Amino acid sequence: MLACMRVHLCFTGLVFVFAVLLPPAARSQAPAAASPAAAAAPQYAFAVATIKPDNPEGVQSYWQNTVDGFKAITPPIALIMSAYAVLMPGQIVGLPAWAGNEKYAIEAKMDGDTIAALAKLTPEEQWKTKDKMLQALLADRFALKVHRTSKEMPIYVLTVTDAGKLKKSASESGSSTTYVGKLKAQGMSIDTLAFNLSNTLGRMVVNQTGLAGGYDFTLEWAPEGADASDPRPSIFTALEEQMGLKLKPAQGPVDAIVVDSIDHPTAN
Repeated sequence: MLACMRVHLCFTGLVFVFAVLLPPAARSQAPAAASPAAAAAPQYAFAVATIKPDNPEGVQSYWQNTVDGFKAITPPIALIMSAYAVLMPGQIVGLPAWAGNEKYAIEAKMDGDTIAALAKLTPEEQWKTKDKMLQALLADRFALKVHRTSKEMPIYVLTVTDAGKLKKSASESGSSTTYVGKLKAQGMSIDTLAFNLSNTLGRMVVNQTGLAGGYDFTLEWAPEGADASDPRPSIFTALEEQMGLKLKPAQGPVDAIVVDSIDHPTAN
């Protein structure tokens, strides 16, 4: 999971598939202990960033990490979601319509010193640092100002119905492979599973199982829009039958980002 997590976010009729600057599944796990290097680390920034309007017909929005940064074609909302580690567009309040619809071609690059310095940090520290770099880029080029709050939203609560269906992992490191309608995992925490389910369902999933540690499992379900001939059950039924877990709809507070101000990007 930590090495190859990809997030699929759906909004404004488009599907965004990107390897996020901060692998999201890892964010739901306990933070690694901060290293002395991280404590004294300066405020890194992208050395060069080009941003220009981009709306070519037939080109789907995308996000791709590169060795020295990232490049993307995306509306600003996807940048904000990645920078502030929010899962769903509904967690962003006060965003003008253009920031959810207008696409921009973006390429951001770090210099060699920054690449070398980040390589000395732990993965958790790298992800947090890159989040801050993207936040700084948004503030500089889009004049973005935000503050955090909480918002009552529809959620799912994940509970246990039969813990005997879960297999504790002997692995000390987690990994997973994701397909359409299939998640194969080794050493995955239930917190990380909840994160994956949030992405799949488009609604925050709160882990209330009380289960600790990592688990090995293969979860298979019929994805939304699957053909009627697909023999796999819904994800709700699959969780209960294959893992002894249940999703219950509820209302609850969810972390949200309030946009105080945002402008069209400054010239390159």
